[in-house]
Amino acid sequence: MPAPASTPAQLVTAPHDHHAGMSDPGMAAAMEHDIRRRFWVALAFTVPLVLLSGTVPGIPALPAGPAANWIEFALATPVVWWCGWMFLSGAITALRRRTLDMSVLIATGVLAAYLASVYLTIVGVPARYYDAAAMLVTFVLFGHWMEMKSRRGTTDALRALFALVPPSARVLRNGQEVTVPTSDVVVGDVVHLRPGDRIPVDGTLVDGDTDVDESLVTGESQPVHKGPGDDLVGGSINTSGAVTMRATKVGNDTALA
Repeated sequence: MPAPASTPAQLVTAPHDHHAGMSDPGMAAAMEHDIRRRFWVALAFTVPLVLLSGTVPGIPALPAGPAANWIEFALATPVVWWCGWMFLSGAITALRRRTLDMSVLIATGVLAAYLASVYLTIVGVPARYYDAAAMLVTFVLFGHWMEMKSRRGTTDALRALFALVPPSARVLRNGQEVTVPTSDVVVGDVVHLRPGDRIPVDGTLVDGDTDVDESLVTGESQPVHKGPGDDLVGGSINTSGAVTMRATKVGNDTALA
């Protein structure tokens, strides 16, 4: 029985599964949205925490004492346990697998500062490490958000590029023209092209004359005239004549791939 698909929330809380999430446009958008939300929440708590801790020149810190400790505890706790939970859960998963990754490193730093401050708060000693834990979570969330935003843009661009390949092609098989999936076209197949068709695979023009828009390869918007013997690039557009080509490269061997 196949395992159920991961939800966006599950993937966000498991950084090691981000590659799986990025393969689905909807999942990738949900993951990026969740991390962006966690970052802004973390920032909203971290800024006053840093200001109250006295680490900013010119801004006095809260008077040392139990009250200051508990105020900082209240500000840091949601940052560590909600905003930063994806790193903590990722560290737990990595340790269960007996591996060390970036989540383990982040969780170690965050928990060391946070738990030490909690201990000092409980025993009544001035605690001044809450801001370090919150800032670490906030900075890493921001970097993670930027990384996912960049990766999602690249994935969308690649998906748009591969969408240039038509899903089917008209191929001459056993003396008859049949429509087959582009993935079923093999080297040597004779492919018929009509005006406006996208060329399914790389090949050589064997019959007819036409103009081909090869801007995806050359960047030149002006169609190029093609005659028998000329090379054709998969993904380009046959703009004028009805022609016949022979497939010379398919699948991962094409120029587009």
